[in-house]
Amino acid sequence: MSRILEAKRVVTSQMASIASDIPDSNPDFEGLGMLQEQALQLTKNVTAYLNSLANLEEAIAQQTEIVMKEMNGSDAEE
Repeated sequence: MSRILEAKRVVTSQMASIASDIPDSNPDFEGLGMLQEQALQLTKNVTAYLNSLANLEEAIAQQTEIVMKEMNGSDAEE
């Protein structure tokens, strides 16, 4: 359960980071170099967010597997 909560925390922090990297209306990128730098940073943040979602999915799958084993074990005892 703690792994799921940790993964959710990471996903939330990544979303906040992505939102802060998106420029306000009428952004001034100060040339092509700055535009490329901002696009690269945004791409890195989106990639980190997707990796966090994958970790969350894995943690949920592992917890679900444990719960299913416990449920099957209690069914066998009855």
